[in-house]
Amino acid sequence: MKKEKKDTKQLILDTALELFSKRGYSAVSIRDISGKLGLKESAIYYHFKNKQDIFDVLCQSFENVIYSIPPNFAAEMAKVTKVEKEAFLMVCHSYFTNYLMEERVNQFLRMLIIEHGINEVAAKMYHRMMYDEAVDNQILIFNWLVQLGFLKTDNVERMVMDYHAMVVYLFHRYLICGEITDKVKRTIAEELTKHIDHFLERYGTCKEGK
Repeated sequence: MKKEKKDTKQLILDTALELFSKRGYSAVSIRDISGKLGLKESAIYYHFKNKQDIFDVLCQSFENVIYSIPPNFAAEMAKVTKVEKEAFLMVCHSYFTNYLMEERVNQFLRMLIIEHGINEVAAKMYHRMMYDEAVDNQILIFNWLVQLGFLKTDNVERMVMDYHAMVVYLFHRYLICGEITDKVKRTIAEELTKHIDHFLERYGTCKEGK
């Protein structure tokens, strides 16, 4: 019985997130969520106080994701003494394939984009996920890459801005509306590879980025 309750609660969260990502939090009602699930509204209220409670739980779950990234990556960085271009490429592409394109993360970001003009919490969280935390994490990583001798610069923050601007551009152009098709994935992979090659020509310690 406990497992069934947990599964139903998660199903409510997943369904709410799907609807929020398409219409925005403000435009979706408890009735919409229950209708999509084929449940009575009372079944929703059994697990959540109201729609705001659903939103808060979703936000908290993604807060946990955000805060888990730096410690996990720092632990991996501590094991590395040398970086090759292929490994750098793999990590850069992984940020898209395993994070920005991951279904629930992508849905959550779409919801925040729809809501950020009218919802202060959504606005702050979106800026944290796409700008503040992302840039801070990249500064940490790129400083480490400079120390390892893979990158060279006298201004790490400027270098991060040069890198991250294209990441944001690709995300907004291809990943916030419509289906993420194989064609979209190929386009992003091609454009990101071009960007990384250009980036390493400027900041890599040699032209091959090795």
